[in-house]
Amino acid sequence: MSETEQLRQLKEYDSRFILDIVPSEDTMDRLNGHSLLLKRNSTGFTIWYKEAVEGHNQPSVALDDNLFLTFLVRIKDPLFYNYTELILENAGKLFYLSNRKPDTEISSFPLLDKADMDHPVDDKFILSADGMKKEKVQSRLKGGVNYFGVIRIFMKGDKNSLHITDTQGKAVSPAKKFILAFQNRSTIWRYIYNTPQQVKPADDLLLENGNPRILVTKKIHPLTRSGFISLKLDKDELPNPTVSMIKPDQSTHKIFSEIYM
Repeated sequence: MSETEQLRQLKEYDSRFILDIVPSEDTMDRLNGHSLLLKRNSTGFTIWYKEAVEGHNQPSVALDDNLFLTFLVRIKDPLFYNYTELILENAGKLFYLSNRKPDTEISSFPLLDKADMDHPVDDKFILSADGMKKEKVQSRLKGGVNYFGVIRIFMKGDKNSLHITDTQGKAVSPAKKFILAFQNRSTIWRYIYNTPQQVKPADDLLLENGNPRILVTKKIHPLTRSGFISLKLDKDELPNPTVSMIKPDQSTHKIFSEIYM
């Protein structure tokens, strides 16, 4: 994909069509009580504080070390699990994304730490049964609502690099940024034809089990909500599969995307 195309897609990207992120009831009270302002935008949200008269990154209302803000995450895009590399069977379980490890979880439970794709959100962030039970009470999660997870940010994280405020209670500079990155799901693309096809070594496809009517890609390819991957059969450009249809194969533990030609 060209740099121009990447910039165009980024300009069109709006996370609000994918995830609904709202503050919990308690967090709304904390925002108001600490003169904090929540601002939403196409890439997520930011929290602004009112600076004290003396300035120098000092909030006008002190932010206690154990103060935390909780945001409830719901999936708006019904195809979210199709194009992200999350285990399909874990849909409905609760993810916990925080700069502090919850006391119900094992020591290796991951922190919302790195702001890059080297550490995407994966199934290691799922709470245990005890953790989920406690979180539903603490965050007042409503029954019947399909929550994806909880974002909880403490003023002091489990590591210095995750602190929002310093030892003097001032906001760290530059301001701390957390990014929820999800790995795109990659599948084998299966092209199903009405007539037999001729496949050459230079093509991007091969016969599946020797069947000339069913061709599969030589390697897995990522699924995206937008974008295009160039694949060819005898120099003809092939369509990309939509994210709406993925087909897990229980016997091989592979996931296919099917395209009828």
